[in-house]
Amino acid sequence: MTKELYTTTRREVSLSINDGRVDSLRRKNITKSGCRVYHNGFIGVAGTLGNETPDIWAQAEANLSREIPCPWGPETGKVRTERYGQQMSTEEFLSKTEHLLETLRQDFPQFTFSNKANWTDLEISLRNSEGLNYTWQDAAVQLSILVRAKDSLNIFDTAIEGGLREFDEAHFLAEARRMLEAHLNPIALPDVEKMAILTSPYLFSPAWNETLNGQKLARGASLLADCMGKPMFSPHFSLCIDRTKEQLLSPFFDHEGTTLEGDSINLIDHGVLVRGYADKKCAWEHHVNPTSSGAGNYDDVATLSLQSLAAKPTGKTLDEILDGRPAIYCMPSGGDITPDGSFASPVQTAYLYQNGILLGRLPEFSIRGKLTDILGMDYLGCSTDRPFDNEHQMVANMTIVK
Repeated sequence: MTKELYTTTRREVSLSINDGRVDSLRRKNITKSGCRVYHNGFIGVAGTLGNETPDIWAQAEANLSREIPCPWGPETGKVRTERYGQQMSTEEFLSKTEHLLETLRQDFPQFTFSNKANWTDLEISLRNSEGLNYTWQDAAVQLSILVRAKDSLNIFDTAIEGGLREFDEAHFLAEARRMLEAHLNPIALPDVEKMAILTSPYLFSPAWNETLNGQKLARGASLLADCMGKPMFSPHFSLCIDRTKEQLLSPFFDHEGTTLEGDSINLIDHGVLVRGYADKKCAWEHHVNPTSSGAGNYDDVATLSLQSLAAKPTGKTLDEILDGRPAIYCMPSGGDITPDGSFASPVQTAYLYQNGILLGRLPEFSIRGKLTDILGMDYLGCSTDRPFDNEHQMVANMTIVK
């Protein structure tokens, strides 16, 4: 019998922002423990708030009677510790946030600011009686400040968002200023059929969740089921599961303890579909390698889930990719994909970008295109720099619908 302990500790300071000021503060310091027992090809799981107890271990053993199959068993004999984030006191976080908001109020009296700012310190460990010992810790500041023009009827008009491992006020202010200055300059939508759009792979999450699901690919139920090993996208496009240090608050192992060589694995490699995402169950059933794609609550058996998705940069900065051409930096909402691979999304907030500058705010419009075209012949690349929201920017031409 193998015993395994999965522990998460979340320390969080959450600041509620209203009318440009911090109006409340909430602290969390919560430890959760999941006890797992493996025996005769089955797994029993039980969990508790706080540290584990003999009663919780006994409950996990008793849950073996449910005969939840787990013939692949746990990870064994691996040891690794990674710690990335820096500590910050509640007083320091509150002071820096208040100073940031004070500057925004003074510089942009045309707007109101609301929502939240969080500092999160997350630690996850996975240890078992077969020599597995993983510990990971990270901490980050995450801003999600909604911005509304004082004469607007909208709930909000734009947002200041982003995450960093330290509170870099100059960075946050620089991003906020260029966006808010552009927002105050309404301009016409360029009269073109297609235009370069700046985005992230998460814009296409509904498509990736369905088409790259390892179970659906193996059973022929995915749109890309017959495309394995074929060049379906641009040779410049590579999509990976990224569990490297580059990803904030994302551990190097999944819920089952699966890790990746180099902490990353390609699902699409230079335009070629090479694999779907798979947890241990999917890998066992279909004779493929797991891709660190098991997820679940601390007291759950892992289930298949696409996590830590990233597009690989293609060796050029955003301005080098665009080479002087204008592009649209946008915040799409509600995008979806049809069974035949056609994508569409409304865009409520967008800005015209050229040569490092946001030139002005664009009116509402929609974007659309076929996924294999957007990331195929219309794909321009993924930036090495992080010009917006501390994220690499994917660049692709899409059809503009006014």
